[in-house]
Amino acid sequence: MTTSSVEDVLPLAPLQEGLLFHALYEQEARGLYLTQTAIRLTGPLSEDRLRRAASALLARHPNLRASFRYRGTGEPVQVIHRDPELLWTTIDIAA
Repeated sequence: MTTSSVEDVLPLAPLQEGLLFHALYEQEARGLYLTQTAIRLTGPLSEDRLRRAASALLARHPNLRASFRYRGTGEPVQVIHRDPELLWTTIDIAA
C-alpha cells in the first residue's frame, strides 16, 4: 500500500472497535459479522454493465473501500483506499 493509493486514514468509531475486537479474539464466532447475499438473475446479462455498476458503488461509497490496519503505536485505524482493484471472476455455467 502506497500513500498515493490512500484517500484517508480515520480513527475507528467505538462500534467498529468492538466489532474488530470480537472478530480477532472470538475465533469460534468467525464470520459472525459477515453477510453474504445470493441473487438469481434472469434474462440477458451484460457483464460489462454489472462490473461498471459495482465499480460505481465503490467510487460513491468510501466505506466500501475501507480496510483496517494498525499504526506503529498499535492503534487500529480504517484506511480508505483511493482506487481499489475490483476483484471479479466470471464463471459461465450455461454450457
